[in-house]
Amino acid sequence: MNRLYGILLITIFAIGCAVLMTEQTYLRVELPVTEKFIPTGLVYSIPESKEIQKIIILGEGTVHNIDIYARDGEFNWKEIKRFKDTVSFPIEITMVANTDAIRILQKSLTGKGQIHTVEFYTVTSETQ
Repeated sequence: MNRLYGILLITIFAIGCAVLMTEQTYLRVELPVTEKFIPTGLVYSIPESKEIQKIIILGEGTVHNIDIYARDGEFNWKEIKRFKDTVSFPIEITMVANTDAIRILQKSLTGKGQIHTVEFYTVTSETQ
């Protein structure tokens, strides 16, 4: 009986490793990105929700003390990442969210940079 459990555990472990080893490729979401200024920051959105795995914030210069949120429902925002220190562009953030918008809140204007747009990415495996 113990031998059967051992074989079962080894099989489950091997399957789990195979899934983790499957190479994934990020695909840019080819939908138009719109920019909107709101009192709580900038919102970059796409027309429909997608399973987003990575975003890249494009701009020039550096920014300081920004928070990144993904829309989770019509009026709910989920925090994705906080940057307290100075960061340079491009800013690449991996995440997992079913969203159609990213909100960027810049809490101080000490950086000398400007955000141009956000690129949204999803994932596909190499076997697809």
